[in-house]
Amino acid sequence: VEVNNRGRAVRTLSIEAPTPGQDIVLELDLELQRKAAELLGEQRGSIILMDATTGGILSMTSTPSYDPNWFVNGISVKQYQSLLNSTQSPLLNRVTQGAYPPASTVKPQIGLLGLEDGTITEKTRIWDPGWFEIKGVDRRYRDWLAWGHGWVDVETAITESCDTFYYDLALKLGVDKISSFMEQFGFGQKTGIDLHEEVSALMPSRGWKRARFGQPWYAGETLSVGIGQSYWTATPMQLAVATAMVANKGEHLVPRLLKGKIQDGEFEEALITHREPLKLKDSNNWEIITKAMRNVNMEQKGTAQSAFKDAPYSSAGKTGTAQVRSLGQEEEYNAEDIAERYRDNAMYVGYAPADDPKVIVVVTIENSLGGGGSVAAPVARKMLDLWHTRFNNGNKQQENTNADD
Repeated sequence: VEVNNRGRAVRTLSIEAPTPGQDIVLELDLELQRKAAELLGEQRGSIILMDATTGGILSMTSTPSYDPNWFVNGISVKQYQSLLNSTQSPLLNRVTQGAYPPASTVKPQIGLLGLEDGTITEKTRIWDPGWFEIKGVDRRYRDWLAWGHGWVDVETAITESCDTFYYDLALKLGVDKISSFMEQFGFGQKTGIDLHEEVSALMPSRGWKRARFGQPWYAGETLSVGIGQSYWTATPMQLAVATAMVANKGEHLVPRLLKGKIQDGEFEEALITHREPLKLKDSNNWEIITKAMRNVNMEQKGTAQSAFKDAPYSSAGKTGTAQVRSLGQEEEYNAEDIAERYRDNAMYVGYAPADDPKVIVVVTIENSLGGGGSVAAPVARKMLDLWHTRFNNGNKQQENTNADD
């Protein structure tokens, strides 16, 4: 089509007949997709289920969404503006473009760094009175549990999500060591999923802050990074990859939607792609961390125990409650007393079965009235229940989504 300088069509120069595309098969499971959409409803958030052995995305749901039929015959300016300007951001794929503080969901990885670095051992304990102080700084950094957790080691710190233990550990490690180690889990970089709509999010460091703001890094910011806050942001897909690396003891899978294609009537499966694995000096450190994550779901004091009680399968995970805004020194947080947009995000990451991981789950619910244990973990439980029903004992009942390229 020839157009003039105003972009208007002048004449048709040639016509090319359409040709059929290749038939492709997606990893997405229809029933899991339906369940995820049902559980999220009108909430802003996302759910991921990923095959822990291949990186295949079994479910990837972002809400609120929009009616794709608007685009079929050409969307009107009014319709497009309504999507573009909506405060709900329906055009944002929260799975790959939503950048959130990962909060306590990354405590397993930071604990692993402490063990590998030798900063702590399995038996290292600190006393948690409910707060932490930096020498010479007139401020107390509070634990989520006001009266504290008492004597805490790394296993207990993950099981009960003790902030004070991680304040202490982060200060000893320093932000640059944390940043460098977390990059090996894929934080601060795209996962490589077969979609164009992906952001890198942010893994901060001293050098980054100096380049971005021309300011020094402060010790208090390191404490916040130690519990997955401060400038640190991650996409739910990055959390899925990082959780899979723990479940698989260092194997770094690249997530994929494409299961394969139909060529001459035969199915050809897409290649499973890996990145550089994370190799530890002491492989027993994986066992320490995965045991703690199992406790999160299956022990009495675990922060997700109430959600996974009596599950017909074993599982492991980590809850997270991400602050959207900082609290003052004496300010108390009450979700019902503040505007919705300032409420915490509820998060959960995990995998099942605990001893032979087959599936990864990540749930993120924005501006929730509750935290990761009370809001996100129950959603994850329902998704894993359905997965268990459909995929138990290797008897796959999967209905893959077929599409024309």
